Amino acid sequence: MKVLITGGAGYIGSTIASCCADAGITPVILDDFSTGLRTFGRRFDCYEGDIADVALLERVLTEHPDIDAVIHCAAKIVVPESVAQPLAYYDNNVGKAITLLQTLERFGVRRFVLSSTASVYEPGPDYMVDETSAVNPQSPYAASKWLLERVLADEAATGRMSAVALRYFNPIGADPQLRTGLQNPAPSHALGKMISAHEAGQAFTVTGVDWPTRDGSGLRDYIHVWDLARAHVAVLERFDAAASGGYGVINLGTGQGTTVFELA
Repeated sequence: MKVLITGGAGYIGSTIASCCADAGITPVILDDFSTGLRTFGRRFDCYEGDIADVALLERVLTEHPDIDAVIHCAAKIVVPESVAQPLAYYDNNVGKAITLLQTLERFGVRRFVLSSTASVYEPGPDYMVDETSAVNPQSPYAASKWLLERVLADEAATGRMSAVALRYFNPIGADPQLRTGLQNPAPSHALGKMISAHEAGQAFTVTGVDWPTRDGSGLRDYIHVWDLARAHVAVLERFDAAASGGYGVINLGTGQGTTVFELA
């Protein structure tokens, strides 16, 4: 099996690529390197460019006519930035993805796995959700993911493509073999800020301490990025079951929350 991984030089995409290779699945990487690292991408057949560059997509698909599926990880993902620049997020995460889908369909690639987010859900009173929980995105970033999910569901209904949306909670960790890892030098999540503070010899400050959690700090469901990657491989290997009826949604998390103080 051969799979095209968009954003395959980023933190999650590069880890998925390694996991695919370990499982005997050949990854082909497409990345614009706006955040991804070339050293992560060049381990495999790698193309530099935008997911909406039709000429580039045609070249990739012509040179690899045996691509069986796409794992789509290329997206803007910073929530505060999405609030400040919503049009850029909708353009990149929805508009450009539609161009990608149109080109894939034209070349007969009919299996699509979306890197989505659990932030599409309506926050519940007990903070627990499953795939049937109400959806109510709280940011342009989350809304852009939900809109693309809707696009995929509608396209799947035509029978021209099948898709699975994997809604992630909070990826953490690195490839156990350390082939790839967190590539962002200024990560915005809690663990990244802890590491940055440690490296700088500074104290790590918990800014929110009055949340309705067991110790007042923020609560997150952390999933190891390698488990996340293994889930993508499992979906590829069982795609028809995962996309039963043409479209499927699967949450990827542990169901166990960890507070910022517990993480620290």
